[in-house]
Amino acid sequence: MTEDTRATLVYIYGPPASGKLTIAERLSELTGMPLFHNHLTTNALRPVFPFGSPAFMEANRKMRLAVFDVAASAGISLIFTNNSAWSVPNARVRFEETAESYRRIMEAHGGRTVFVRLTAPQSALEERVTNDSRRAHDKLLDVVRLRELLADLDASPLHPDDLTIDTGQTGPENSAQMIMAALHEGAPADA
Repeated sequence: MTEDTRATLVYIYGPPASGKLTIAERLSELTGMPLFHNHLTTNALRPVFPFGSPAFMEANRKMRLAVFDVAASAGISLIFTNNSAWSVPNARVRFEETAESYRRIMEAHGGRTVFVRLTAPQSALEERVTNDSRRAHDKLLDVVRLRELLADLDASPLHPDDLTIDTGQTGPENSAQMIMAALHEGAPADA
C-alpha cells in the first residue's frame, strides 16, 4: 500500500501445522501485501541467542514491535503469522497481550488489525507436522511435541468476531479468498 493509505495488519494465528504460512503466502500473492511471518525473526535470532531464552524472547519481541511500528507509520499493510500454542508460563495471557500490543501499534497509526484464527482437527495437524516443507523454516516436526503443545492450548478465538477458518475443511486457496473478502468488507476488524 502507499504511504497515504491506512495500514492493515492481517494477523493469522493457530496451532502448528494449521496452514498459517501456506495461506499467508497465497494471500500475499493475491493482495501484494508483504508477508512478515513469525519465523523471520525467530530464525534470525537463533544464531545469537538460545531459542526460548529470556534474551531470545526479548529480542524477538522488540524486533517484531519495531517492524509493526515502522510499517504502520509508513502506511504499509502486512500479513503476520503466529503460532498460538506457546510453551511458556501463562501462555494464553502472554499470547493475548502480544496480539493486543500489535493491534495497538496499528491503531496508534490510524491502521487496523484483522484477526484470522485457523483451526484443524488434531489428526490433520499430526499428519501435516512432519511434512518436508516445514523444514525450510526450521518449524516443529515432532508429533509428540505437537501433542504436548495441543494438550495445553486454549484454542478459543482471541476475539468473538475473529474470522475462523477450519483448514481441515478449507484449502489454502479458499482460505486466502475468505480472508480477502473479510479485508474488503472491513470486517472482522479489531475487536
